[in-house]
This record gives sequence, structure tokens and C-alpha cells, in this order.
Amino acid sequence: MSAGEVPATVSGAGAGVRWRLRGGVRLGHDAVRDVGVLLHPEGVLLLNDTGAAVLALCDGATDEHAVTRALAGRYASVSAGEVRSFLAELARRRLVEACLAPQERGDG
Repeated sequence: MSAGEVPATVSGAGAGVRWRLRGGVRLGHDAVRDVGVLLHPEGVLLLNDTGAAVLALCDGATDEHAVTRALAGRYASVSAGEVRSFLAELARRRLVEACLAPQERGDG
């Protein structure tokens, strides 16, 4: 995974941070190379297995901690810091975006 700085709007948000692919970006698979790819208007980013697994969970509904927990069950050495750094780098490249969990409203 690539290292990156967490955007200021995301830093400290913790479990409430949910990630999603930005508009025009999609996750795919390159059958020739047998690797995951992130397709975007400016090109293609080849992904390792872990990176593809992280992005497959970035649906805007699954929080960052749940992504890390899910990956820990499949990969021995995935840390929350690595997941956050990877996503922050992709956010810096404008390929993913963070969204905070909707606040529950107390109606009634």
C-alpha cells in the first residue's frame, strides 16, 4: 500500500469515516495480468491483492474500522494505519472520497 497523509477533513474522524470511489472511477480486473485495477478518466492504476480488497469494501457504507477488520481476517499483516494511509493517498489523487457517517436524528 502507498503511504499518504490523511486529509484534514478526515483526520480524527475515526469509525465514522466511510470511503467510496469518486464519480468516474471504478474497480476492475485486468485478466491478462490477473490483477485488480482502478479505472479512472486519466488512466489505470494497477493494484495488489490487498489494495483491491480494500477498495472492494469502499462502498460508502462500510466504515474504515470495518474495512480493517474484514482484511485482518484474510491478510496477516494489515494494520489500520496502512489502510488509512492507502486511502488517504488515493484521496490525494482524487480517486476516492471520504464521507462521514450520517448522524442519527432523534425524532419524536
